[in-house]
This record gives sequence, C-alpha cells and structure tokens, in this order.
Amino acid sequence: MTTGKSPSPRPPSRPSSKALEAWTELNDRQMGTLAVVYGLDQEVEQWRREAAASGEYDSRPASEWRAIDFAHDPSDRRLFGVTEMQMRLAGEGWDNQGNGATMAALADRGLITQRARPTACGRMLTVALTRTGRAAARAGLSLQPGAPRKAALSPRAWKVLALLWSADCNGRRLEWANSTTIERVLIGRHVPPLAARAGEGYGYEITQRGRDFYREHHAAHTAAHPDVRAPHPDGADAEPWPQRADEILAEHDRLHRALCEAWRAAHAAHQQAEGEASAGAPQIPEVLPAPVAEQIANRYALWCDTARQRADLAAAHAEDLHQRATRAARGYAAAALTVFNAAVADADPLTGLQAPAGDGDDWDEPRLVPPAQTGIHVIDAGADKLHAAAVGAPIKRRGPAPKRRRSRLASAAPALPDPGGRLVDLARFLHEHTMGGVLHRRLHPQG
Repeated sequence: MTTGKSPSPRPPSRPSSKALEAWTELNDRQMGTLAVVYGLDQEVEQWRREAAASGEYDSRPASEWRAIDFAHDPSDRRLFGVTEMQMRLAGEGWDNQGNGATMAALADRGLITQRARPTACGRMLTVALTRTGRAAARAGLSLQPGAPRKAALSPRAWKVLALLWSADCNGRRLEWANSTTIERVLIGRHVPPLAARAGEGYGYEITQRGRDFYREHHAAHTAAHPDVRAPHPDGADAEPWPQRADEILAEHDRLHRALCEAWRAAHAAHQQAEGEASAGAPQIPEVLPAPVAEQIANRYALWCDTARQRADLAAAHAEDLHQRATRAARGYAAAALTVFNAAVADADPLTGLQAPAGDGDDWDEPRLVPPAQTGIHVIDAGADKLHAAAVGAPIKRRGPAPKRRRSRLASAAPALPDPGGRLVDLARFLHEHTMGGVLHRRLHPQG
C-alpha cells in the first residue's frame, strides 16, 4: 500500500459494455428477479461441476438442466406449493402477481427464455437464462473488476491451503478427519503434493512444497480470490491492510448498537409508565369505611404521581439517547466512508480515521463525503443509493417497491426504526466490503 496519497483520487473508469447496459436498463424489480434467476442458474452449474468431479456425469442437454422451475399453472399454492424461485423472490420482496409480467419483460429483452413441462395437474412454467441474460447479470452483480484473474488453485483449494499454512505457523495440524479438497487437489493433483496426512494418520499438514507454493503464489491467488483471507507469508507486518481499521469500524458499530439498545429500553419504560399514569381510578366499594377509602385513593394518587415522574424521566432519557445514537450513526458512516475511499485510492485507511467520540460537548458533525467509484457496478450502485438516502436525497426508485410477505406470527405493531438507521445502512454496506481488506485486494492486487 502506498501511503500519503490524496484521499480523493480520480475515480477509476466504469466498464462500458453491452452487458452492463442491458443490466442498467432494467428497473429495480426486473433486476431483482434476474438476480434470483442468475443465482439459481449458477448453483445448478456448480452442482454439475462438483458432481462431475466426483465421477457423476449429467448427459442431459443444457436446455434441460438449465431450466429452472418458476411457477405452477394453475397457481393454487395450497395444492401445488411454491417453487424455490418463488421462495427466493418472496425473500427479496418481489413475489406477487406481477411475476409473470416481469418474466415476460425479461424474455422480450432476450435475457431469458420461457417454457413449460407437463405435470400431473397442469404444467410447470420454467425459465432459463440466455447467454445475453447471463452476461448482463454477471456484469451487474459481479464483484470482480475487469477480467477474472487466473490462479492455479480454485477458491476452495486456496482457502484450505491457507488454513494449512495458518495451522503450520501455529505449530499445529489441520484437525480434519477427511477432506476431499486436500485428497483430490492438494495431494492428488500436485507432485510433490502440497499437503499430507499427519504422522498419526489423523488430520493434515502442509508439506515443504506446500509452503514454497504458498509463498510463491500468494500474490496471484489473493488477486484472483480476494474473498479468501490468506495470511501474508511474511507475517502480519507485511499485510497491506491494517487490522486496526477494521477494529475502529467495529467499535463504531458496537457503540451504535449499545446506544440503540439503551434507547429502546428507555422508550419502553416511558410507554409503560405512561400507561400506568393514565390508568383509571380503582372502584372503591361503598361499604368500606371512609378512612379505608381514603387510603386506597391516596395510594392511587401516589401511584399516578410516581408513574408520571418515571414517564417524564424515561422520556428525557429516550430523547437524549436518540440524539446520541444518531450521532454515533453519523460517526460510523463518516468512518466507513474514510476507510472505503482509502481502499479505492490505495491509501492508508488510518489517515483521518476517527475512533468513536467520547462524551464531550464539542462534537462536530462529520461531513459525509461521497463514496469513491470502484468501477464495480454492484458496489458503486449500492453505495451511491445508500449515500443518497443517508444525506436526505434518495434516488428515485425505478419500478414498484418490493413488498415482503408478513408472517402470520409476526407482531402487528411495526418495530421502531433505529436512530440514524439510514446512516448505519450505508456504514455497514461499506464496512462489509472493506472488512479484512477485501475491497483493497480486489482493486489493488499484489504483484
């Protein structure tokens, strides 16, 4: 990492392609639906790849194994149930009567094909991605900038080798009874092997060839597989991303969560005390002597008085905690933006990064600078949208809003939104992408 650079570099250029244009022309609902179809398509492809590696080959043509069940016709879900696609669409808030029109729109654009196969009581409607649709979804959803980088090991094999390396650095072995990845890849496909069974026959350990391979190929594999945490072969001091940046962001997150919990408790105490203060007077039987009736009335008056005092105190506490939590949310968002923009610029994320503010009264509201452009569409689109909402200028939605189905067991009363919720949504999105230096590895591969 190069330190001392300007925190506001010229943003990298976005890739311009027909595939990305096809994705960005879709409205929000169409994007969400195509993303679900793409996810299911990739799962089927991965399953066939793993089955083939195990000696189980599927000889069906792609037109058959790539077809994904969409919905049954007739569509009585009480009789025919729901498909996996419908369940996933429901999870994203897109499962409603507009599904058929959305699929037709995607088909008209040449992104999917629609077919049907007979069932015992009707037919199952199916969809399949076209090459154009797969390319569009990949361009819109891929977290890999530019062309995929090549590496000798797959993400899974590289992750396992990194685990073996870490265990070896700590003087241990990998305590696994059996590993297909180690047996078939790290041992079976490399001469000399990169791993071996431990001396006692239980677990695995890295070989000298594995150590040499890890050191020689670390840069290439961290570039190709940035999601895999693989320790630097020269130790923690050689890591290009400081762990302290992640720790500071985690401190911001914990502070906001704790303040929100305290605010909810104060709000609940206020609501309860308000109810007690407004409780109706008890019915006093006429048969009771006057002194006894007076005792009951006095207790009621005192109960209402103390309840009102508790309500006022809790209300003041809730207001103060709401302000503190909102400040904490803004501080978290500002810190996350500092780290995010440093990752894009290949700068030191600790420069200008502030830990959570104390209890002082001289708190300055930090400015929420715009997120730097990464050139990765799915990150840039999400960051821009959340930043706009956080600063009070939300981007206009394209198409209908998603509507998630409410469970019958769900409470009728909606949950109170956390103070600074939109600020924290932005902060956590950026934090997730920078955690552990993942974004930095994506944009600035070593070697």
